Amino acid sequence: MLPDFPKIKKKHVEAMNKLLKEALQDPLFSGIREEHHFEGTGMSYKTVDGEAHETDYHGVASSEFLVRREDVIAKGAMAYVENIRSAAEEMKKQKAQYLFEKIKEATDKTGNVVDGKGRPFSFELFVESIRKIWIEFDEKGNPHMTTMVVPPEVGEKLRVLLPEWEKNLEYKKIMEEIMEAKRKEWNDRESHRKLVD
Repeated sequence: MLPDFPKIKKKHVEAMNKLLKEALQDPLFSGIREEHHFEGTGMSYKTVDGEAHETDYHGVASSEFLVRREDVIAKGAMAYVENIRSAAEEMKKQKAQYLFEKIKEATDKTGNVVDGKGRPFSFELFVESIRKIWIEFDEKGNPHMTTMVVPPEVGEKLRVLLPEWEKNLEYKKIMEEIMEAKRKEWNDRESHRKLVD
């Protein structure tokens, strides 16, 4: 009978879990609050508008990997590391796909959608998008701009266009007016919130 090393196995599993957790980190998910539930088959929640929802638990992301004996002999611990990173990338793709499906579902339901209808990306489309999003402000009135997720080609255009738009006095005035309206929305909503003990 071969010897068993439970303490070494436990440390190995802990190290693998830590590596997987680190590999799953992604800027896309960093601003999203997570809650861990350890039992039950579903949950209920309320939207910011007070609308109640119930949902069943289901897997959002999963991945499998196989570490072959010959890979361990050839690469040592790196055989595990490579497989864990590959599994994490697959899981991040699945999580992103689920996230965007849920966002589309919510925005379609509320009508909070900007359809460019084939128009090239422009300041007008950008402004239309900004008008649709909720912006929060700090105690000094500075906006906490949300993260905009755009396709890579739009991201490249924005890197070029944003500095140009910031120099345009007319565009700057439009953005200041929008921010002032958003600040008023924020202040109105904050002043009507119920305080809870």
